Amino acid sequence: MTKTSSKARRVTAAAAGLALALSLGACASSGDATPAAAEQVKDLKVGATPTLSGLGLRIAISQGNFTSDGLKVTPVVNKSANDAVPQLLSGELQVAQMDTITFMQARSQGLPVKIIAVNGEQSTNGENGAMSAAGVVTKADSAISSPTGLVGQKVGVPAIKTQTWMNIRAFVDAAGGDSSKIEFVEVPSAQTIDLVMQGTVVASTPAEPLMSSSIAAGKVKLVHNTDAPGNKGVPSSVYVATEEFIAKNPNTVKNFADSVYAAAKEVNGNRELASKVAQSELKYTPEQLNNAFFQTFGAAAATPAQIDKISDLAVKYGILTDKPKAEDLLADLK
Repeated sequence: MTKTSSKARRVTAAAAGLALALSLGACASSGDATPAAAEQVKDLKVGATPTLSGLGLRIAISQGNFTSDGLKVTPVVNKSANDAVPQLLSGELQVAQMDTITFMQARSQGLPVKIIAVNGEQSTNGENGAMSAAGVVTKADSAISSPTGLVGQKVGVPAIKTQTWMNIRAFVDAAGGDSSKIEFVEVPSAQTIDLVMQGTVVASTPAEPLMSSSIAAGKVKLVHNTDAPGNKGVPSSVYVATEEFIAKNPNTVKNFADSVYAAAKEVNGNRELASKVAQSELKYTPEQLNNAFFQTFGAAAATPAQIDKISDLAVKYGILTDKPKAEDLLADLK
């Protein structure tokens, strides 16, 4: 059994009873009117990553965006995106950040969660040589210089059948290689560079700022970013809440989305602000951020067409059995 499948089983088992309880509660209160704005939850615990991909939330907090919208937001470190789903269902978290594929897997299991806002966007169209929020690297003196060079090699990824795994397969196939012949190995994110240097894997997928600092130090070189071809602007990670929470707190959810989108508009392209908040809120050092790539954060709601691009790939590579209707995944915040 793969690490990913075991995680999926844990999510399903932990969430099944909670989902039932939620559905029963929803049935009992289905006739209730939506609470007035003053009665809606304003104090939110938000599961988020402590890495640069969680910078958008910290920008919104540090710039006072949530406060101006009457919200108090406390970030809670996600152990993993899979663990965040049961916490949402139990009420330990009101909102959680997760990669879009993990969210889609949760929905495919029948769990009552929806996207309320975009967090990170894919920053490139997967062009050769372009930096992004993560990438495939190999030793600096490796003969591998293009995506097709990964075929037949052992490549380290955070987990199998995730967005990173899927995107690597997509860009290798687009370059004319056969991604089914790559030997993918699950490796801890903190060891991605060490395992390449030791020869345990030929290539791996460090996130930022570990990738850029390791390249700058001459330890590794970039083979390709982990963006899917042609998918610039699609949501790589999203903020998710339960259907029950969304229904009972529509104003709160809309204000949360408006706040993170306002923060995205402030930080996108503003390297000085991104670096300042990454140091103060995420505790990175200036040295770690010298060469860092700061990803693009979503400044508007995801469209069904963008969701379709991800789900098409997820079905193609066997992550999802059936393509979901995009509109069913998106909360209506009008």
